[in-house]
Amino acid sequence: MSEQLFLEERRRLIMDHLRLHGRVSVKALSEKLNVSAVTIRQDLRALEEAGLLERTYGGAVLPFSGQAGPELSFDLRLRQRHEIKEAIAQAAARMIRDGYGIALDASTTTFALVPHLKQFKKLVVITNSLMIAQRLLDSPQIQVFLPGGRLRRDSIAVVGRPETLPDINLNLGFFGTRGISLERGVTETDPDEAEMKRALTTRCLSTVILADHTKWDTVAPFTFVELEDVETILTDDRVPQGLLNRYRDQGIDVMAVPAAEK
Repeated sequence: MSEQLFLEERRRLIMDHLRLHGRVSVKALSEKLNVSAVTIRQDLRALEEAGLLERTYGGAVLPFSGQAGPELSFDLRLRQRHEIKEAIAQAAARMIRDGYGIALDASTTTFALVPHLKQFKKLVVITNSLMIAQRLLDSPQIQVFLPGGRLRRDSIAVVGRPETLPDINLNLGFFGTRGISLERGVTETDPDEAEMKRALTTRCLSTVILADHTKWDTVAPFTFVELEDVETILTDDRVPQGLLNRYRDQGIDVMAVPAAEK
């Protein structure tokens, strides 16, 4: 293995460890990777200059920008963190019962729920996602309602006229998010998407947020539901335990499911 290849692999392992635990120490990394503390400090300095971490006394933590990044296309997001989304979707499906009415937004994590819905004998689904509606065409036991409005291509969804949603009480609503924070609640990047999600939550007896580890302590511009109005947050076990405890200390129900991504 060339020296450059070893350097890149070592820094990748540092970032993997950091994402898993939320912080790293120079001493622990030095022992784990069998290199000197000086080498680890050089790695951390280079990773900090690349904007991937923030150095602290004796180690480093993940950076907190406080702001969600730009929205990617639905197809691109669909390929990201696939196994993690599948694990979260499986946990969400266990909350559903035959005969339920449920709301589904147009997020890719919610989209992962669709195959699991087909096991039920009867469901009512309200969604603004054209992708979800299309995938349920072969399931006549699932009654699907869509709102009117305009096509939003980034999410392949209908937005703009939330008043056209059916006036119905739903058992559960499942929603993805661009960011979760104690200060701003559950947030979205697009105002029309946020408005549609907000309208869907008002029809749900219980609101469930589906959010992988990249969404925590991040704020997008538009809040669509406050944390006090959320029943449960389903996430994966890559969220640092200390971060989860901060939310749980505020009375927020958080379930972290194992999701070892290949």
